[in-house]
Amino acid sequence: MKSSIVVKVVSVFIYVYLLTFSLHSFAGLIDFETTAAGGKPTDNLVIDIDSYFVTDGVSVSFGFDTTGDGSTDSSGVFEKIGGGKEKGNSGFVSPFGSRYDIAATGYEKLLGDYFFRQEDSYEPFGTFHITYDSVGPVTAASGEIWDIDGNKKKNKTEQYHVEAFNGNISLASIYSPLGTSYGKKSLNGKPWAFGFNGLSNITRIEISFTGGKTKGIGLAFNNFSPIQDARLRATAIPEPSVLAIFSLTTIGLAFRRFNRRRR
Repeated sequence: MKSSIVVKVVSVFIYVYLLTFSLHSFAGLIDFETTAAGGKPTDNLVIDIDSYFVTDGVSVSFGFDTTGDGSTDSSGVFEKIGGGKEKGNSGFVSPFGSRYDIAATGYEKLLGDYFFRQEDSYEPFGTFHITYDSVGPVTAASGEIWDIDGNKKKNKTEQYHVEAFNGNISLASIYSPLGTSYGKKSLNGKPWAFGFNGLSNITRIEISFTGGKTKGIGLAFNNFSPIQDARLRATAIPEPSVLAIFSLTTIGLAFRRFNRRRR
């Protein structure tokens, strides 16, 4: 009898885990596993600032303001996970020795095969712009910034400020955690998820670097949803934690239902 209970519980956990990943994969995400035209990306392929990714009827483009005049003047690129530093081209140093752009254990599926970074890697990028070209109000958005870590003693910290706009009007903003250390307790090789919901109409999202670093800044951006209800995702919590909470809740409900049947 006990073994059958264990089988049922494990089956529920696996089902919920896979279902959650399926919802994550098909819930209107731009995960940079394809180009804006639907093709297969290649490592360091430039993502033109005039290229629009379309999901759920919403079009967005990605680029950088490097001059501070408010215009989008610099492109980003697709970065392929794994491998070496590529002559300075990389998003982040992985928690695996001298390897680069590899997710921490348990986060590999979230990172996928490609993500977005600035074209001149490890250099201050100015302000990252996500620009909307859509019809009708867009009230929610969510995304991930990966690998927020640093060295507090040398003031080589990492932190990001994410702000949503309607034209020139700021609608809402949020700061990422301050990365002050490396290792398992930091966001080294892990995502920080941000979200906005219930806003009037998002026309642009800006991401700026506010940490103590002046060089070695590698933006790694992934899994952007331009309209997803942010209440379905946890703001500022790495997603596997959300999966664990959701799965454990479902397992608890399964136990409760099974015990009722036994009475």
